[in-house]
Amino acid sequence: MTNETTEPAEIRTEPHHRALEEVLEDVIAARRAGTDPKELFGGPRDWIDSAVPPIAFVVGNAVGGLREAVWAAAVAVVVVVLVRLVRRETLRHAFSGVFGVGIAIGIAKATGQAKNFFLPGIIINAAYALAFVVSVVVGHPLVGAIMRLVLERPKAWHEHPRVKRAYAEATLGWAGISILRVVVQEGLRRADQVGWLAGTKIAMGWPLYLAALAVTKPYIDRRTRDVPVPEGSDDAAEPEAEGGGEDAAADAP
Repeated sequence: MTNETTEPAEIRTEPHHRALEEVLEDVIAARRAGTDPKELFGGPRDWIDSAVPPIAFVVGNAVGGLREAVWAAAVAVVVVVLVRLVRRETLRHAFSGVFGVGIAIGIAKATGQAKNFFLPGIIINAAYALAFVVSVVVGHPLVGAIMRLVLERPKAWHEHPRVKRAYAEATLGWAGISILRVVVQEGLRRADQVGWLAGTKIAMGWPLYLAALAVTKPYIDRRTRDVPVPEGSDDAAEPEAEGGGEDAAADAP
């Protein structure tokens, strides 16, 4: 496809887009290879597993204090990994969870405060929010970078002012989600509400992410439905490729 030879050069000039673009490239490649893209993001089991360590930490902290909380979270992660090994399930998401919990435990122990177990997640969401906002300010919304891969349409269509405006609006929506997480969780952290921190971390994690993901593409489709797709463009996507991209977007969690 000719559009695949022109767009990467533009993308490489925007290094802050690479991580999300690589994920979407994996999704599209997985779809075309007959692999379920959900394996790249995890499923309900992975989301449940991600909630186990914070819950174990809060319970341990309530029962015995920080030391017990640290041990409870560490044991919970080990159990999650062992269960997956026994069931011969993928360890991709489990290992990423081990890394994240390890950092959280380290910060909590170093500061001597259980509430700081949740600080890394707050910092990560602040970084996400900043990246989303900056991408809009510099004129390259992150959602647009992703949609260029999901909607394999001519470059001219993606550059249409109404399309770029829709991308910017959607990107700011994702920034708002990250900001909401930061405001709520940082407020609870400062109030030393460890139990509520765990609850909001779970409730505002995958459920909120999936809800936002479910409305992003329909929102963009609605905002750009009257934008014509240029015909006869040198970088127009092939019909099969466009169908594959839409299928990949539909199958992503």
